Amino acid sequence: MASTVLRTSLRRVRRHLARPTELVGRTRWLFHLLAVLSLLLTVPAAIPVVGRVGPAGPVLLAWALVAQIGPWTRRYATGRVTPALDALEVTGLAALAAVCPGPSVALATAFPALWSRAVYGSGRQLAGYVTGVCAALVTAMLAGPALPEHAPLETSVLGALPIVVITTVGARHLARVLFTAERTRERDAALATLGAGLIGVTDAVEIRQRAWAATREICRMTPGLRALVVVDAGPGSLQVTGCAGGFAEEPADLPRTVLPVGPDDGLPRVVPDPASLTEAAGFGADWLCLAMPASPGRWMLLGAPEGVPADAVTAIRSMNNQAALALRVSAAHRDLADLALTDPLTGLANRTAFTSALDDAARTAGPGTWVLFLDLDDFKRVNDELGHAAGDQLLRRVAARVVGALRAQDLCARLGGDEFGVLLRDADEDEAAAIGHRLVELLSAPVRLDGQVVRVGASVGLAALTAGTSGSDAVRAADLAMYAAKGAGKNQVQAFTPDLLDTPAPAPPAAELRAALDDGDVVVHYQPVVAAHGGRCTAVEALVRWSHPVRGLLSPGAFLDLAERTGLVVPLGEQVLRQACADVAAWSDGGLPVAVHVNASPSQLASPRFVPLVRACLAEHDLAPERLVVEITESTVLDSAAARSTLTTLDALGVGLAVDDFGTGWSALTTLRTYPVDVVKIDRSFVVGAVSEAADLAVLEAVTQMARRLGLTTVAEGVEDPAQLRVVQQAGVDAVQGYLHLPAVPADELTAWLARRRVPAVPLPR
Repeated sequence: MASTVLRTSLRRVRRHLARPTELVGRTRWLFHLLAVLSLLLTVPAAIPVVGRVGPAGPVLLAWALVAQIGPWTRRYATGRVTPALDALEVTGLAALAAVCPGPSVALATAFPALWSRAVYGSGRQLAGYVTGVCAALVTAMLAGPALPEHAPLETSVLGALPIVVITTVGARHLARVLFTAERTRERDAALATLGAGLIGVTDAVEIRQRAWAATREICRMTPGLRALVVVDAGPGSLQVTGCAGGFAEEPADLPRTVLPVGPDDGLPRVVPDPASLTEAAGFGADWLCLAMPASPGRWMLLGAPEGVPADAVTAIRSMNNQAALALRVSAAHRDLADLALTDPLTGLANRTAFTSALDDAARTAGPGTWVLFLDLDDFKRVNDELGHAAGDQLLRRVAARVVGALRAQDLCARLGGDEFGVLLRDADEDEAAAIGHRLVELLSAPVRLDGQVVRVGASVGLAALTAGTSGSDAVRAADLAMYAAKGAGKNQVQAFTPDLLDTPAPAPPAAELRAALDDGDVVVHYQPVVAAHGGRCTAVEALVRWSHPVRGLLSPGAFLDLAERTGLVVPLGEQVLRQACADVAAWSDGGLPVAVHVNASPSQLASPRFVPLVRACLAEHDLAPERLVVEITESTVLDSAAARSTLTTLDALGVGLAVDDFGTGWSALTTLRTYPVDVVKIDRSFVVGAVSEAADLAVLEAVTQMARRLGLTTVAEGVEDPAQLRVVQQAGVDAVQGYLHLPAVPADELTAWLARRRVPAVPLPR
């Protein structure tokens, strides 16, 4: 038992003597050691006097040692000071002065003790301690002549007192510098921990919990700082959802009068009525109010007895911005989960949701499960004569009519264009056919669009989904039946029969796109990426266009889905890559070469031909790898190991990687952590919103700060006016892209635009 106690005691002593690693801890350890050594070195000077003072001499010397080393050790071990320990230490100094030949000898201990004491507690506590030290020295000076073996009155001690005060002021200044540096380091560590912990987190509750934990940590490391989070609880009242830093009485609610009035510019504002906060905290001071970005109706209140330090406000704002970014990603995740299964035009289920429902139905299919394919007749005429806006309006009307004709257990989806799918459950063949005929009848009724009456029809194909039949087989059967209905005169219902398998299918739209690729009707336009400061064109983005003989110049949104579904996206992307490398080889701005950004789809990245094609294009046009940047969206590589392998290989080649539309997908932060990203392209929605919305501005700043810490270049997309440019410049974004400088134009127009520019060669940071 005794040996165990001894070993435990030795371990504690070793821990106590071990030199700490952090700056403040090392300084306190050194000053504590110097104070103890100075006291021990002073003892020999007192020993000759101790024996002559009488029996009280050894007692006074022992008291001097215990009353000083004890409080010093306690203070070092706990990091805290109390008036009682300060008073005890002062009595020890007085006892030491009493057993020394003169009080000036005790000064040798007083100065190291002052340095040690200066790195603890508040300035007010230190002032009380210094006053006690000076009083002890003066008392020893006055009492010295009356003590045996003491020198006469040492008035030189009075001259040393100003030096004691000056030394204390200098030591305290050093301590404040150390405290500030240590708090800054600890806050940075807390913010870095928060940022790392939020990567990939999409649950809003967990995000707020992590952010609040960081707030409590910042309050812990900032002496006196208190924080509350309040939420709108109705007229005149705020509910307190969190308190940090220690309160005399934690409030459950607060009056709404604590909130500043007027528009919120995102900056800290003084609380106009702090009375309730003063009562809760137990001290009176100015309180600050921060609106929490990305959290409407939520505020943080900050207070401290001597005012809230500016660096603490900066840390809290940075923490709130990180949380706001994570909350925006969380909201985007929820929205994308819905959007991934919803057609944005009609609000119906989309092809993905319909396919999933078909697969589920195929696994449990019993009698009475049917698939209907519905295609509008003469819809193209509406688009051509009245425009695409009228066509979209008609599709929404069609969707409403179809849903109105179905039962609660049925599913309707828009599969693309003017094509709809219906999954019927618990219906016999006659009932399924009756629903199909009812749809034909409803959709044949006239529709008024912008004052004009239009008529379309519908051809419906019907197929049974039976046990052992896959969802894709049922879809193909319903599709064949639908084309048979069109071939039989349109505006009717056709049930699938096996003989339809021998009927030649109509030429798919893919044939038209394939012909465009072969005939050179697919062209590449370019939009410059311009440095936010200095205005140099650092890169261009290659954007594909289809020069359609009837519909004119088509943007990617009009045909990329078709290219993906038909497998033409790979040859399409290869053609764009070849053309972009050929064009960019001759471009420069201010004497510096321009890079080219080329978008790559998941199918391209998964293709084994992609990396060899990149190597061949770079070699053919003598392009440095860093002049090619492959752009992906956040969802491009989520489910493709081949695509992820391709990105790793491209990074090894020196080819850059950019994440497009950053911030709109649920995987935004995960993408930065997982893949070798060089450039972050911030979605235009944040740029547009940042001009007027504090939440969007906070997200823009947070993305920029995070990218800078990761060594990434940031590009703001969709910058269209000087106000947006100023906002992204102030946020620290590296480059911009948008109509403010130039829309996407053909290669010859971009060549002319570059030739007209005279911008100093200032390279974009990488």
